[in-house]
Amino acid sequence: MKVGMKYLLAFASAITLSLSAHASAVFTIYDGVNPLISVTDNGPGDSASSIGAIVVETNVGVWALTINTGVTKPLVGSATSPVMDINLQAFSTGAGSLTLTFSDNGFGPASGIINATATGNTVMGPTATASMSVWGDQGNVVGAQTVPIASMPPTPLSFLYQTTSGPMNLNAPFSLTEVATINASGATLVNLDASFNMTSVPEPGMAALGALGLGGWILARRRRA
Repeated sequence: MKVGMKYLLAFASAITLSLSAHASAVFTIYDGVNPLISVTDNGPGDSASSIGAIVVETNVGVWALTINTGVTKPLVGSATSPVMDINLQAFSTGAGSLTLTFSDNGFGPASGIINATATGNTVMGPTATASMSVWGDQGNVVGAQTVPIASMPPTPLSFLYQTTSGPMNLNAPFSLTEVATINASGATLVNLDASFNMTSVPEPGMAALGALGLGGWILARRRRA
């Protein structure tokens, strides 16, 4: 009986780990002071009914988030062609920071260059700054930030248009996490859009075959000439 219970507990543990490894996308909001706000796709606090989109309207500390969305697969992109996007409109009644973290898992097989873009502006009040980063995790854990892929340092949020990129080469399945942080020195109203997509890189063997085919085509043309 004890042996049977032992295997039953092990089986239950394996199911729990499997479910956590295939969790839905998660959006978190943190101001560095108050408890972390975490919203799961189609869970409590998510105003969007579509799978792959999280919409949150909330207040935290000095911040009021009138628009706060995270979009991922299957709404945009796919497991083999990742696309993720954070869109924010928020105002603060004083100085403070705001960190938005958007994460999803079950990506791959996919490898290439992650192209990240941040755009936005300070509508009123002192100019805020914004930064963003993209992370991967080989363990496929939602929210894990273990492999840095691309990052943008704090930049004035004044008609911001900033791009950055980095290589991504992770074994499937893996998770991807996007982090955007805003820092305000006083009462302000800001807009920010932080997103990334992937440009595929041909496998070395395929690239060699392509070069070989091109070389053969050129040689054939020369012979006909």
